[in-house]
Amino acid sequence: MTRQTCINTLKAGCFICLLFAFSSHSFCQTNRSNHPTFFSISPYIGKFQVHTKSLYPYNGTHPMGIELEVSRLLLSENIREKFGTYIKWGIGLNYVNFNHEDLGYGITSLAYIEPFIKTGGQWRFSAKLGAGLAYMSNPYDNLNNPQNLTYSSHLAFPLQAGANAYYFITKQWAIKANASFHHISNGGIKQPNLGINYPVIAIGVEHTPNIYSIPPKRVLHKHTKDKRFEILLGYSLKEDTTNTNNQHVVTLFTNYSFQVSRINALTISGYAEYQQINNNTESEYQISIAPLFGNEFLFGQLFFGQQLGAYILKADGQSHWLLQNYYLRYKINSHLTAGVNLKAHGRVADYLSFQFGFIF
Repeated sequence: MTRQTCINTLKAGCFICLLFAFSSHSFCQTNRSNHPTFFSISPYIGKFQVHTKSLYPYNGTHPMGIELEVSRLLLSENIREKFGTYIKWGIGLNYVNFNHEDLGYGITSLAYIEPFIKTGGQWRFSAKLGAGLAYMSNPYDNLNNPQNLTYSSHLAFPLQAGANAYYFITKQWAIKANASFHHISNGGIKQPNLGINYPVIAIGVEHTPNIYSIPPKRVLHKHTKDKRFEILLGYSLKEDTTNTNNQHVVTLFTNYSFQVSRINALTISGYAEYQQINNNTESEYQISIAPLFGNEFLFGQLFFGQQLGAYILKADGQSHWLLQNYYLRYKINSHLTAGVNLKAHGRVADYLSFQFGFIF
């Protein structure tokens, strides 16, 4: 790691530490609450994952960063009945230096949800899922930065998944450890876009100015296993890898979801995709069709799905027969839903699309 990298990381850490101290002191007063607010700060180190030969020059690179989080622990019985446990939701501000001059640094802001596996006692454990927006400092440029094939725009979309462990020294102060997997890419809106993947280990401290108590556990009522059928239209504008023009991508998505637990459902879907061909020739291979199967996490009106599928009809531009599909959808009301969808091949994102649909 260069001297300038150390200085930049230290500056970012000092700024976030000051912001952490100011936030925890200024925005909350010490009082009793059923929804206590927590502030945490966590430095971390990761390891760059080389998922294709093109990224081998970054083998051995260790991203380093620091994260400030503001969260709220929801301790109502209604939340526990809906999710089967108590949950946190929050926002994280993150600075990461990728420790390579090609890759630069990133500043990310994520919203996340954190269901608890164990809520009470000195030791507490949780899972964590987050998504958001990122500013990336040094994108691909064919003249000034041609080696960086991981991202090619300043705007990117970070995703995180992991687990937390807390050791509470007092009811208001805790040591926090996190192990998570981070992914950053621009969703295919501009090429190249191989993405940055890196697992992370973090150690930090968490504080709440609120006084609170964990309610005693009660027997949960039997939940209703809902079923949902939906049809969604999607649109994406992604850069063509062989031309300077953008490709218009239109998708049709049918999905059947049947709940198997309080926060899980299984899904069966059909996926049809039409991609514009820039030379305007008529070709049946412009269309791709694939069945998909997967899991869906149910967070109230918010659904997070992960699916695996295989093409039964594959367009010329598709590089693999297998695909993954990830989506985040919000149930607007009993008949309407909207969200974002990420299609990927292996560890490389194809494109990010926006969806709107109907629930039957």
